Amino acid sequence: MTSILQRLSIGLAFSLIGVFMILGFGMSLSFRLLTDSYIATRLEHDTESLLAAIILNPDSDIVELRSGRMNPVYHQPFSGHYYRIDVDGTSLRSRSLWDQTMDVPKVAVGEMTLLRLEGPERQLLLVRVAAYEKAGRQVHVAVAEDLSPIRTEVRRSQLRYVLFGVGALLFLLLLQRHILRHGLRPLGKTREEIAELERGERQQLSETVPEELNPVVYQINRLLSTLQQRLSRSRNAMGNLAHAIKTPLTLLSQIADRDDAFHDRTAAEETRQLVERIRALTERELKRARLAGAAGITQRLALRHELDALGAVLQQLYRERGLRLELEIPEALQLAADREDMHELFGNLLDNACKWARSRVRVRAETDADGVTVRVEDDGPGRDPDELARLNLRGVRVDEDTTPGHGLGLAIVQDIVAHYGGRLHLDRSSELGGFCAEVWLPFRQAG
Repeated sequence: MTSILQRLSIGLAFSLIGVFMILGFGMSLSFRLLTDSYIATRLEHDTESLLAAIILNPDSDIVELRSGRMNPVYHQPFSGHYYRIDVDGTSLRSRSLWDQTMDVPKVAVGEMTLLRLEGPERQLLLVRVAAYEKAGRQVHVAVAEDLSPIRTEVRRSQLRYVLFGVGALLFLLLLQRHILRHGLRPLGKTREEIAELERGERQQLSETVPEELNPVVYQINRLLSTLQQRLSRSRNAMGNLAHAIKTPLTLLSQIADRDDAFHDRTAAEETRQLVERIRALTERELKRARLAGAAGITQRLALRHELDALGAVLQQLYRERGLRLELEIPEALQLAADREDMHELFGNLLDNACKWARSRVRVRAETDADGVTVRVEDDGPGRDPDELARLNLRGVRVDEDTTPGHGLGLAIVQDIVAHYGGRLHLDRSSELGGFCAEVWLPFRQAG
C-alpha cells in the first residue's frame, strides 16, 4: 500500500500539472485573440485609408488610387501586406501580390468579416473583408496581413512560458514535498515509536502529537495499559490458584502415603500417581495461562545476562555433580520478549540439560536474516532417533511422550515458542553427543 506522503505528492503533482496546462492553454488562446484583435484593428485602419484613397469618376468606370495615400509596404512584392478592391467588376490589387490574386468572398454593404486564407508563398493571412458605398457605387475592400511573424513570436513566448512553467512546476513540486514531509513528520515520529514499542524499547507512545493523531495515540496507550494490567492480574490470579491447589494436592499425597488410609497398596500407588498427574497438568496449564507471548512484548532483555543468572542458580542446584556450563552468547544480543516467558523457556531447557548431562552443558546463540537461534546441548544420553523423529512431527505434543524427565518442561517450552511464532527442534547434539533443543524466534521479536 502506498504511503500517505506518496499519495498526497502524486495528487498534488497532477493538480499542479493540470493547473499549468490550463494556464498554458489559456495563455495561448489569449495571445491568439490579442494578436488577431491587434492585427484586425490595423487592417481596419488600412481599409479606411484605402477607402479614402479611392478615386471614383462618375462619368466613367475607371477606378484609381491616390498614390500618396498608400503605405509603401503594399508596393513590396510578397511583403505580407496585401489588398484587393472590387468596384463594379473592376479589381485593383496591391503590387505586393505580384502576379498572384487573393480570392475572398463577397459581403453585403455595411458588413465585415475576418477570415484566414493561404496567401502567396504559403503565408497564413488574416483577411478583413468589408463592403462600402461610395459615390453611389459598391466598394468591396479586402485587406490582409501575414500572421507568420507574429505567430513566430507567439511560439517563442509559448516556449519561454513552457520553460518557465516547467521550472516553476519542479520548484513547486519540491516545495510541496518539503511541506508535506514537514507536515507528516509527527506521523513518522509516531511510527518510529511504534517500532520501538514493538522492540520493547518503550512502554507507551508519546502523546505530544497533532490534534488529529491524539485520539489514536491515546487509544493505543490505553490498550497497552489494559493489556499490561490484564497480564499482571492473570499472573497474580494464576499464582493464587496454584497456591490454593497445591495445598489440597499435598494433603491427598500425604493421605495416600499413610498406611492406615489404604490397605490396598495398589490403590495407594494409583492414587499417588493420579495426584502427581493432576499436579503436573495443573502446573503446566497454570504456566501456559501466565504466558505473555508476542502481544505482551513491552521490554527488552539481554540474553547473556539472563542466562548467566539462570546458570548460576542451576549450578548451585547441581553443584555436587560439578557441571560445566558454557555460554556462547554475544553480549549485545537482546530479545524483545517478556522476561518471565524467557525465564520459563530457557529455565526449563537448562534444567533438563543439567538433569541429564554428564559434565557439560552448552548454550549457543546465533542470528540470521530472519531471527535468532538458541541451541541448548548436553553430553548426556540423549534420545533415540525414532523418539526424536516422532517428537518433531507436526501436531505431536512433547508432554504426550512417555519417556520420563523431558515431558512437562519441554511442553512448556513448546507452548512459549508457539506463543512467539517461533520453532522448536529436538535433536541429538552433533558435538556433545547428548540432547539438543534448538529454539528459533523470529527477528521481529529479537534485536
